[in-house]
Amino acid sequence: MVMGIDRRHFLRLSATLASGVVVPASFTACSREEGVSLATPKQTFVQPTMLEAKNGLLDVTLTASYFDRKLAGDDPSKKYPVSLRAYGYDNQGPSYSGPTLVVRGGDQLRVKLVNNLPVNPPFAAFRDLTNYMKPNTTNLHTHGLHVYPGIYSDRKPLEYGDYVVDPNSGGVLPNGDSRQYVYQIPKDHPEGPFYYHPQYHGSSAIQVASLMSGVIMVRGPADDLPEMAQAEELIFLFQAPYFASSQTSNNYGVKDGLLEKFAQIANHPTGHGIHSSKQDDVDSQPVLINGVRQPTIVMQSGEVQRWRFINTQVFNYLNLSLDGHTLNQYTTDGWGSSTYQEYPDARKKNGGGILLAAGNRSSVVIQAGEPGTYLLRSLPVKIAKGLQTAILPGDVLAKIVVLDSQKVMALPATPLPVCNFLKPITDQELACAGGKKRSIILNMIGNESLDPSRNSPSLINQTMASAETAASEITEFVKKNIALAKEGISKVTGKPIEGSKYFLPFVFPTYDYQLQPANTIIQNVILGSIEEWTIFNCNSIAHSFHIHVNPMYIIKINGESINPYWCDTVALPAGGTPEMPTSVTFRMRFKDFVGPYILHSQMLQYSDLGMVQRVTVVPA
Repeated sequence: MVMGIDRRHFLRLSATLASGVVVPASFTACSREEGVSLATPKQTFVQPTMLEAKNGLLDVTLTASYFDRKLAGDDPSKKYPVSLRAYGYDNQGPSYSGPTLVVRGGDQLRVKLVNNLPVNPPFAAFRDLTNYMKPNTTNLHTHGLHVYPGIYSDRKPLEYGDYVVDPNSGGVLPNGDSRQYVYQIPKDHPEGPFYYHPQYHGSSAIQVASLMSGVIMVRGPADDLPEMAQAEELIFLFQAPYFASSQTSNNYGVKDGLLEKFAQIANHPTGHGIHSSKQDDVDSQPVLINGVRQPTIVMQSGEVQRWRFINTQVFNYLNLSLDGHTLNQYTTDGWGSSTYQEYPDARKKNGGGILLAAGNRSSVVIQAGEPGTYLLRSLPVKIAKGLQTAILPGDVLAKIVVLDSQKVMALPATPLPVCNFLKPITDQELACAGGKKRSIILNMIGNESLDPSRNSPSLINQTMASAETAASEITEFVKKNIALAKEGISKVTGKPIEGSKYFLPFVFPTYDYQLQPANTIIQNVILGSIEEWTIFNCNSIAHSFHIHVNPMYIIKINGESINPYWCDTVALPAGGTPEMPTSVTFRMRFKDFVGPYILHSQMLQYSDLGMVQRVTVVPA
């Protein structure tokens, strides 16, 4: 099945997953910063509000509205006024992130979503090619949760599970509409970090690239281990909000501090806050943690903490490494492991830290070392491969100050408990279930930037384009000189003359955004099936692939067997072509729930453009 996007000029780069090893000069500090005063360290890390289920129930109201505050850019000392979409909860106004919702297996999570965003701008009379969706219509997706995806039609008023297949006329409408979501967490649900965000087709990227996301923590046996319970838990919601700025070359007519046009993120998908310093680097959006740029975390030498990493960015990868320390990972997404996967200081090895594609999560435990100041970094990541090379530059995400202490804590001992939900899917189990296999193809069609040799314009088109460009340049040259002449006369006479100022023309985008119908291809599956799917990537872009409801048991990369692991979001190898696509192969149990849900690119610009399919599970 082909997930094609008939779309030209969408992206000016391609991608691969290989970690870069070149560190920009500004990030080549020693593991410990010498000469830093540790006398009065101040922790600036801000933990999101945590709401925990009681007596088996967590009932919360989320409200979507605009959030008027200041956000830091690349330089944490410089803040910009913004007005972005964000979540509030219960009687609390909107904030830099939604509250963290804490549940256990067997709990019921009830979320009433109220949409207090303003009505959508009219676009029927005049088609605005930079903004084709309903930016203020929304819904809610619980990313990674294994919960019912349909509508409880027998309940009045209606209640919804993890339902995101709204038609174009559906969704939670702006200006006061609401929807009640109900998620019954299975008793054997794996523990770990999950998160919630909008998934309304056509507007998910513009909303998540604001501040509309929050964490869901599912507790379990590993959390109850004495050593784990004693370790302080920090939630890292990695965000990269996009907004118009006077420093940006083209904001498509959007005022500073706003994100109102799809073109702002579609035509600048990696962002523009951190400027590239090398030939192969691309600009990237500066990363915030819970709304704070480069916060400080204070620890004591010997102290153990558990950190939850959630990459809510709509496009960019993270490559996480901590100076002079080892990150001991024990969950990939929300799916646990009985042992740690160790990630020591990656600058001293191959530059490969914990790689999180958009939508990926990770849980780690860390033990503070010698006193000093250390940096949590995202090391450079190569995101383009093929005709051109492009690397996301490195970034400093946080500062960790370790104080001298006699504190002695131990890492939680392995093996860590893992629920039965995560039993490997063996060849025998797949064969006994019928051994069905499917292929899904991700292919962006007609995109000249992916491979210019495939879409070379004809000689006649080149000639016409050159003539149009020359005529336009002559017209602007005449306008500019007339304005200069009028300005000269105005200075002599001392009287203003209309037209004495020349302004560069606003170049209206030539991109033809075509919103593809959502879920036009349906993968029908019988409840209880066990299947093997291969996802083929025909583009040089490193797509981040996500499927709702059921996790993936990854068994092969590019057809080669690997040490299998569970996840719900996976980075597809880049550098694919229609003739030689790259691929990821996984197995999946379609258990517990019938109903419709989706698979899609978690690079949400692609999903909004149509890189999405429906999965419908039907009763046996």
